[in-house]
Amino acid sequence: MKKILPLPKTQVREMLINFMIEDEGYGDITSEILFPEDKQAQARIFTKEECILAGSVLIPEIFEHEGCEVTLKAKDGDKLMKNQDVALVYGPMKKILLRERVTLNLLSRMSGIATKTWSYVQLVPIDSKTVIAATRKTTPGLRLLEKYAVTCGGGDTHRLRLDDMVLIKDNHRVLFKSITEAIKVLKSQLSFTKKIEVEVEDYDMMLEAVNAGADIVMLDNMTPNEVKKAIEILEEKKLRDKVILELSGGINKGNLAEYARLGADVISSGALTHSYKSIDLSLDIVK
Repeated sequence: MKKILPLPKTQVREMLINFMIEDEGYGDITSEILFPEDKQAQARIFTKEECILAGSVLIPEIFEHEGCEVTLKAKDGDKLMKNQDVALVYGPMKKILLRERVTLNLLSRMSGIATKTWSYVQLVPIDSKTVIAATRKTTPGLRLLEKYAVTCGGGDTHRLRLDDMVLIKDNHRVLFKSITEAIKVLKSQLSFTKKIEVEVEDYDMMLEAVNAGADIVMLDNMTPNEVKKAIEILEEKKLRDKVILELSGGINKGNLAEYARLGADVISSGALTHSYKSIDLSLDIVK
């Protein structure tokens, strides 16, 4: 299983503050009226269905700044059953209820992504080296947390941002038709630390990209038979070991295992972050 992405604490804290400002407004008027300041309580955050957990690292960040004590009962990446504890929170009743919905919304969403990713990873044959990766089809403002959730499910983040690496796509080629020339221009101005990936749609484009020095080639919307032939061509020309091969487009749970057996290095899917089902979690006051 791939390592879970470390989260930058300062950036995450700033994100959470903005989320809480949005939800809080001028305060939780219900709890402010009903409960005295010194009313203490213990809450249980738990699953209501089986899932791969993601987002538990956020719970202390959300509640401890409000004077609450948090005891984590599970960690991100764990497979949890229905009615399993994620965390116990003890502190001011008002503060627990103030942060309940932000916490559950984030954990539900992130655990949904982690669970979907895990379901894809499980379809990769044991003897396959293929990695399941996300794309940039994420929610603006939530990309970091969504990509983190992908790694909790055993997937790879792919690019986090546009400046992570070069990716020459179809829209770039409309005006810059020569892949060779595009790579030449890019290499003359890029740092040596930046990889270059090219999205290709046929075998000629694939060979041009590899011969021009692309680090990664993405075979876009190719059938399994077309992918198999592409790999055979690269092997015949002794080019297969010179490039990372990524598959993308039209790959789903129904055909993923077939694609994963072909020998590509990466299968990327936008569905991991745009077509998942949020996981049902709950926060109950227990005393």
